[in-house]
Order: sequence, then C-alpha cells, then structure tokens
Amino acid sequence: MSDDRIIDFNELKNKVKDSDVDKFEQYIYNLYFSVMDGKMSMAEFSRKIFDYMRDNNISQEKFMKIQKQFMERYGMDTEEVEKQLRNFGIDPSTAGFMSNNTSSKVSTEDLESFKKSAGFYEKYGEKIQPKSCITTFIKNDLNDINVIIDQEKIMLCSDRKINLMDSELNEFLLEYKNMFNKKIKVVMCETTNKYDY
Repeated sequence: MSDDRIIDFNELKNKVKDSDVDKFEQYIYNLYFSVMDGKMSMAEFSRKIFDYMRDNNISQEKFMKIQKQFMERYGMDTEEVEKQLRNFGIDPSTAGFMSNNTSSKVSTEDLESFKKSAGFYEKYGEKIQPKSCITTFIKNDLNDINVIIDQEKIMLCSDRKINLMDSELNEFLLEYKNMFNKKIKVVMCETTNKYDY
C-alpha cells in the first residue's frame, strides 16, 4: 500500500477556501463598522474574533492562513506587516495570529492574557485614547529631561527640578513652536518619583 493514499485530515481541516476568506471578510467588515459607529469597543472586537474562531471551529493555523489570504487580497505584504510589528516591539510569533506557529489550538495562557487585556479595555476603554507621540530627550549640565511631544503639547519630565534657563531647552521649544506659528502648551513634570508596582 502506498503512502500517497493516506489522507492527512489536519491538512484538510486547515485548508483555506475562497469561501472561508469571503465569510471572514464580511464578518470583519461588520465588526469594523460596529467599532466605527461606537457600538463596539476594541476589546469586544477582539473577543468577537475569538468567538468567530470557536463558532466556526477554526484552528489558529487555519485562521492565520485566512488572515494572510485576506491581507493579500488587498495587496498587503504579510512579511512587511510582520517586519513592521517587530519594529514596534511586537513579536508576531508570540502575538498569536500573525505567527507561523503550526499549533492548531490557542493556548490557555494566550486566552488568559487576552481575557485580562479585554477586561481592562472593557472597564477603562471609554477613558483611554490611543495616541501617537514623539519622544526625545535633552541631557546636559543643566537638565536631564524626557520630552514627550503630542501635537501642540509638550511634556517635560525630569527626576530633578527643570532649569528653564537652559539654552538647549529653549532653542528646542522655540523651534517646535515655530512649526505651528502659534502658542504651544508646555507641561512640566518636575522631581518625579518612579517605582515598580
């Protein structure tokens, strides 16, 4: 008896058809519009993805393949997406769905981590505003400052008292202000305390 007559049911189970991608695409669009309308939080969105996998008996490996085909359908390079995630400090191999991990089940640890994250965002999600900020620092004889820039607001954070006579600091603030041609808000956090919690 030859080996080519042996059927690998795992391979069949994880095979992705166009109809799988179409169904996923429709589901994602419905979720996306619910989020955009404010009817659903991002935590609920993530939970719905796990529900979709469970309700449709989709393994993590198959979900990864569906997601990859979905992204390719819209011209996204999945390798480039993985590279960008790594640049943000996210390891796609441990982040779940983008991984090439062939494990067909979502681990208990992954689910627990997801539940904790979802619970946090469900409780505080309305108060949380995602922002993209620029950070830099000014370190010289007068100051040791972490600078957080959020559009027209600059936060100066230091463990010590901030010396406003610092020419490097003043030059930095002036250059940034000139970009907007109007006043900017400067928030000073001096003599800050740090501790591990």
